[in-house]
Amino acid sequence: MIRYVNKTEFRTKIGELYCLWEDRTCGITVLFLGNKKESFRKYIEKIEDNYRDSDSFSFINKESKDIENKIDRYLDGKIRSLDFKVEFLAGTQFQKKIWNVALSIPYGKTVSYRKLSTLSGYMKAWRAAGSALKKNPAMLIVPCHRVIRSNGTPGEFRGRKRVKKFLLSLEKSFPLDTRFNDYLANIITS
Repeated sequence: MIRYVNKTEFRTKIGELYCLWEDRTCGITVLFLGNKKESFRKYIEKIEDNYRDSDSFSFINKESKDIENKIDRYLDGKIRSLDFKVEFLAGTQFQKKIWNVALSIPYGKTVSYRKLSTLSGYMKAWRAAGSALKKNPAMLIVPCHRVIRSNGTPGEFRGRKRVKKFLLSLEKSFPLDTRFNDYLANIITS
């Protein structure tokens, strides 16, 4: 049975983004979202290698205005969550554990690499947690930009340091609470 996966690339305020996604009955599931074309290509190769003996994949060029619009709204500070499901088709069990725990970091909050590794059940693996985040296949959705050094500095980021600083600043500048949501609703309806 062939598994059809959509692929797209589009321009945002943080640069070109590359995405693999599937449209399922429960909504869009993202398999990859990143800003480096080479990482995108390598992830497709890794999927094909990992699943060579089972389902075969067919990658289809297809735009998704829903993905593009939500990411634009997120980067403009208009929404807090991209609410896409994510499926990890590559990565070690350790990496997947780190990514899944990172998914729970709330908008506007940060944790240290040490705290992330402890929450994941690996008390002394903060450097390995950082390495796992470098291979995060779904930036923005798995908010690895919210993981910082223990001294409060941003640290590294697969999507480039300036993008991490932008995202952290955005989340601090646009704290969407109920008052802000009410404000936006009033603007839209007036």
